Amino acid sequence: MKKSLLLFVMIVFAPVVCLAQNDFVIVQANANACELNSLHFDMIRNELANNPTVQVTAKFYGGKNEHNVVSGKRASYVRKFLEQRKGFDPSRLVFVDSGQLDTKENPKIEFYIVRPGESDGKLYLVSYAQPNKTPCLDCCEDERVFPQYIGSKPRRKMTKQRKKRKVMKTRRTSR
Repeated sequence: MKKSLLLFVMIVFAPVVCLAQNDFVIVQANANACELNSLHFDMIRNELANNPTVQVTAKFYGGKNEHNVVSGKRASYVRKFLEQRKGFDPSRLVFVDSGQLDTKENPKIEFYIVRPGESDGKLYLVSYAQPNKTPCLDCCEDERVFPQYIGSKPRRKMTKQRKKRKVMKTRRTSR
């Protein structure tokens, strides 16, 4: 019985110890991103509640082929989300436009926890987004308030059937 309890405790706490060794968390832009980002934002909010002098700095990096306006829209989206949905104090949030990435890496946002006396702070979270889209920050987001597309939407290919329908539509209207 004692051996099984010890084994259970080791299995449960081994991943916690392994995860605690990383300096920061990376959240890729995939199906699990919404819940993971929400979890880490809650942890950042708890850190702000426990330390009233701490600030959060978010550095935004645009994708290689993205327009600069897209990064600005992404920043305003994240600011609005953190202030309205997560209850962050706006005076403790700093947003920095860090330009575009030189590699083909997806756009990303780096969140730093800055303590008094530190200039850069400690990197806490790196959240990736799909090109021309906002990062998924919370499950069940309202698409009207927090839109996913902020750049240009990809156009659908013109198939033979769509071409045929378009031709038929123009013939009817020209008569």
